Amino acid sequence: MQIGMVAKRIGLSVDAIRFYERNGLLPAPPRTPGGFRRYGENEVETLAFIRRVQGLGFRLSEIRALLRLRANRLQPCAPVQRRLQEKLTDVRQKLADLHGLENELRLALRSCKRELHKRHAHCPILRERNLRKAESKSES
Repeated sequence: MQIGMVAKRIGLSVDAIRFYERNGLLPAPPRTPGGFRRYGENEVETLAFIRRVQGLGFRLSEIRALLRLRANRLQPCAPVQRRLQEKLTDVRQKLADLHGLENELRLALRSCKRELHKRHAHCPILRERNLRKAESKSES
């Protein structure tokens, strides 16, 4: 199967497949006499796996490690479970960080709205003072 067909079948771009080859996630496939890449079912499955775990948030280095585990005949589940748990912990931390950012933005908006009700409004966000200081002073 040629690269365009593989890309369409898996939902990747041709450039993404070439990128994975250049970065050692997929071995260089054999070529036809005309120089076209030829992919078999193993390569298609590997690319589908790469796409799936990348969608779970795994970085290339992590995917490389997962591919090594996948190539192991025993295919132990414990290391994969550990990596999934680490990824879940990372996602939870990012969510907590995003909630903190959401709260900061909400406070900034509240501060702006209060300032807009004044006759000579000055944007608290554009002032040199720390936003938290401005917010805590305006609430007291």
